[in-house]
Amino acid sequence: MTARVKESVFAMLHGWFNGARVLDLFAGVGTVGLECLSRGAVEVVMVERDREVFRYLEHNIASLNVADRVTALQGDALGPTALARSPKPVDLVFMDPPYALMTDPATRALVLGQAARTRSLFADKGFLILRTPIDLVEPERTIPGFRGPESHRYKDDMWVYLYMPDASSDVAHDITHATDASDGSSDSAGTDDA
Repeated sequence: MTARVKESVFAMLHGWFNGARVLDLFAGVGTVGLECLSRGAVEVVMVERDREVFRYLEHNIASLNVADRVTALQGDALGPTALARSPKPVDLVFMDPPYALMTDPATRALVLGQAARTRSLFADKGFLILRTPIDLVEPERTIPGFRGPESHRYKDDMWVYLYMPDASSDVAHDITHATDASDGSSDSAGTDDA
């Protein structure tokens, strides 16, 4: 996520960081999760798969002396452990998958299925933030269990979608439907978060 896009997203979410619990999937070196901390988040879980990138993430956490508020997990952002280790309830979920995951229809379905599964982590209020290099079209634009999205375009190859939990939805049914839509698989073998 470029600095300009990040600043825009954080401006849109102004007021949501103080006391927030955050899940940062596809965390990279931690710029988004660490920015959440600097704006008042009390707990951040960051998930990064790539070993080398994860070492930089750990270094950044240590150098900022924020290990008491951050959990860094080396693992698959699309797997069940990422959600199991999330703060609960979560206020903000950031999903910034590598472009290749979103441009391929099969792996895009896995990302969107995981996005739907995050609904069970939220209370009635919060935001799911999804960045993608393509403009999603229906039915992909709709994520079960969420209202929205509010869509923001940056240049020709970056969209940011903001979703809010739909308090009136049947979360268990919606998650089952999302899992079925992605062939019931959360195994993203062959994908890479780098």
